[in-house]
Amino acid sequence: MSANYDAELSQLAAEILREAVQVYDPNDPGQWLANPVLAAWNTNMFGGLAPTTSFAAATGSFAAATGAFAPATGSCGAPAESRPAPTGAFKAFTGAFRAIADAPPPLPPITLKRVFRLPSRLPGVRLPADAELAAMARSSPAMAGLDALARWLGRDGRLVSQTDTLSAADAADAAKRLGIRPHYLPFLWEYALTSGWFELVDADDQNTTWAVIGRTAWRWTDGDDLGALRVWATVFATVLATALDVAADEDLSAARKLTFDGQGPALAVMLFLARSTGLTQAQVEDLVRDSAIGEKPTTRTRRAWDAWVRDHGDPAHLLLGELAALHAVYPPRGARDGIMLTPLALWALREQFARDEISVPLLAEPGPRMTAASLVALSGSVSDAEFETDLAAWLRGRDPDRAAREVLAFAAFGGPQDRVDAVRVAGRLGPVALWAWRDAMQRPELRGYARIALTLMAANPAAGGGGSLPEPVPDDMIWLATDFLAVVSDPDSVDSDEFAAQFAKVVPESQQSWVIALMARSANPQVVAFLDLLANYHPDRKVAKDARRAARAAGKNRDAAARNVRVPARAAGR
Repeated sequence: MSANYDAELSQLAAEILREAVQVYDPNDPGQWLANPVLAAWNTNMFGGLAPTTSFAAATGSFAAATGAFAPATGSCGAPAESRPAPTGAFKAFTGAFRAIADAPPPLPPITLKRVFRLPSRLPGVRLPADAELAAMARSSPAMAGLDALARWLGRDGRLVSQTDTLSAADAADAAKRLGIRPHYLPFLWEYALTSGWFELVDADDQNTTWAVIGRTAWRWTDGDDLGALRVWATVFATVLATALDVAADEDLSAARKLTFDGQGPALAVMLFLARSTGLTQAQVEDLVRDSAIGEKPTTRTRRAWDAWVRDHGDPAHLLLGELAALHAVYPPRGARDGIMLTPLALWALREQFARDEISVPLLAEPGPRMTAASLVALSGSVSDAEFETDLAAWLRGRDPDRAAREVLAFAAFGGPQDRVDAVRVAGRLGPVALWAWRDAMQRPELRGYARIALTLMAANPAAGGGGSLPEPVPDDMIWLATDFLAVVSDPDSVDSDEFAAQFAKVVPESQQSWVIALMARSANPQVVAFLDLLANYHPDRKVAKDARRAARAAGKNRDAAARNVRVPARAAGR
């Protein structure tokens, strides 16, 4: 039962998140605002992610602000019995999951990858062992609160109203037993219903409904680490999706003038992408505010926001407080410190990204035992300074020439993105990789990269790169061009400055002129497509002009080659 239900929990978490982010229309380009965080995010890849054009109305300019977010006990108003049911937008996930099977799948499918325009691969993460993650989950105050609420509910359950809420007497008793403020109970109640911690069951007479302990809560009590992680991830998705909705329910007339939908998942994805530095509290405050009031807020909307903050507090503080209580974020020590996701949240989001066919490599611990594949994955996931330290640890006790050959062997057999990353790693090894590069000239998939590396060494006598090389031929660059086209899977979303930076990592600026000239002699269609891309997106006018001329020349070569190999009609049996 446990293993099967774990799969259901992962599916439930995915459905909760996808339901929440439907507010962001991926087909409406006007929603997507410039994002300073992603513009500065160095992914070392393109993969369809526009570094400066992402995250719908959830983003905006980040102004300076200070303050500390509220504690995890919540800061929202009215007692449960006087408010509408907080489960409104998520009833499909309550009632023992009965509605999930009945609801038709959304068309087109809503996924985190599609909504947030994420690439097929993101930089890797380093995570602790499952046992350590599970211990962190079990120590969460929010999970302890849900556990205590289940103990109060008991095996027999409690009668609920037609709006799926507790009676006033039961709500007061539950708050007293749990030692929480009454106005925080609706948050725990919503988390319990949405995550399947509680389930709603109709009595035999169909006239009454009972809240009973659900399968998610029972899975939590099983005691195994994987089960604890799956349950925690489902509650994490629930908090992201519903915390601000519950807050909005306390003042519906004011909430109608603002937009709180989808902000939790958007913030989580943003924090995942910016995980090397985190987001400051000021950035999160501006993120939530700009999403709530829209890209072009009216005076009325701004006044509504100011009134909300005055009467109920900053929603960003509430959301961060709930996530901190769940052990999903590390609270900042100061106003300028970054708010970062905990390993628990990274684990849960990595699991969800995998469901959307987004690869996030799991990074190995640095050291001599690390494989070349792990080293390459690490290179695209940490800062340059951190990678230099990890590279030194990997090289310790390893023959330098053998190290270079290991990296280039991985490059030869890897995919386009792996090859580009591996070539950059081999380039950082310096002169010790000379003979490995020379041997790489024998492999078509590495020949272009090897020629560039050896040309650089030849220009530097201190590198010991002397020696003759075969005369360059146009076909040397076919694989390089093909790899680059594959990495830039969505050219329309590429930022020109980021494009230039990525091109320079593959072809250093000092080598770009002769590489483009060599490509002009090619007849390969992939090379022509690469030159067209370079001409259209490179911000340097000279590079773009040279690429445009080279594309025309290569295009003529391609057309001439096509005419020369055309099969006569009679020879074809016509």
